[in-house]
Amino acid sequence: MAHDPRTTYFLSQVSLTPPLRLTRLTTPPPQDFFCQSSPNSEIAHNLLVQARITSPTYIPPQSQRLHFLRSEKQKAAVCDTSTWTFTKHEVAVAFDTLMDQPVLPPAGVAQALLMYGNLGTLGELWAHSTDATLEKRMKCKRLSVNFDALEMSWLDKAVAHDNVNYIHLLCQMQVGQEILDRAFGIALSKLSLRAIKLLLSFGAVASGYEEAIDKQIKDRNLELVELLLSAPDSMDSATWKECLDDELSRAEAGETLSISFLLLLLSNRPGLASDSLLLSALRSHNVQATAIILAYATSNEIFLNIRHQASELVSHCQDDNDRFMLFKLLFDSDLVEDSLPLREELVKDTKARHIPLIKLLVQAGVEVDGALNWAISHVDTELIEVLDCGNHSSLSTRILTGGVSERRDDDS
Repeated sequence: MAHDPRTTYFLSQVSLTPPLRLTRLTTPPPQDFFCQSSPNSEIAHNLLVQARITSPTYIPPQSQRLHFLRSEKQKAAVCDTSTWTFTKHEVAVAFDTLMDQPVLPPAGVAQALLMYGNLGTLGELWAHSTDATLEKRMKCKRLSVNFDALEMSWLDKAVAHDNVNYIHLLCQMQVGQEILDRAFGIALSKLSLRAIKLLLSFGAVASGYEEAIDKQIKDRNLELVELLLSAPDSMDSATWKECLDDELSRAEAGETLSISFLLLLLSNRPGLASDSLLLSALRSHNVQATAIILAYATSNEIFLNIRHQASELVSHCQDDNDRFMLFKLLFDSDLVEDSLPLREELVKDTKARHIPLIKLLVQAGVEVDGALNWAISHVDTELIEVLDCGNHSSLSTRILTGGVSERRDDDS
């Protein structure tokens, strides 16, 4: 896709090019982790058996009061663990035990366990883990339950293990937004980019972690910034603005502004280009930052109210080349016009014989009287020719320049 001509032009003025467009993250499809393979299903079944026989309420079949009434075939069947069926509570307890292991088994084991539960969401399984009678009550009363799973720690543990297969498995079980966001915070603290990317793909929101993200921006972690920008709903504009303001504040305090961050952010969030942002860049006299902001601005109109303030800030730039480039960028945005500070700037540049900047200010319509009077008093014909084409406020300067022109003709 072609870039906007405005963007291309302003970036070219400072030897920059528009960055490549980021690919938007999308929700990954459900994944099969080979839960039905023999090793995985057997391990899952053994965990369920252990969950039952270690329960405080468990009574072995042979110790049950009615066991003597069973036929030999029935006795053999109830003692054969391979034929057992399990409650959702037992599935939840077994799953909790699995997630507490120091080393997680293959994700296929966890998926096999979840299949025993025949559950709609992970939140439902969590509810059964803390309530052994919930399944029975739901069957008897046909309850429609809103499961409160905010305390669920399984996804947190998967992220702590940095196990992307488990993260994928749990997320595809429709975890709640708060749980997803909390897990993102853990991944961010570990700087696990794989986990961060996966959680963002499933809809994690990062706006609550502005301070941690800002620290990564300060450390120039552009890979994280790219991931966040690839998930547009993960951070709102207000949070991005805070991060951007912090970066510019650091630059104004003397630190180096990350041009790469600014370019990456505004190319994906052009709505952040604003008059206050432009003033921050100009206060730092940063030519590239100024060009980037102007490149991604929706129009020049958003800067009209600060055009005089912008010019005054540029006038304070001591580097002649940078000052010229800053004025040129403002001029190309129709933001340079006659004002008292610019008349003073023109006089200063005339005395310094900064011809390119003099021509630019003259072309912008800055009143030339003061500068022209100085050039005439020093009989600098080159400067007089340049300035005489400009905006005169009175007839006297025209008469003076006419007299100089006549004397020059007489001399020739």
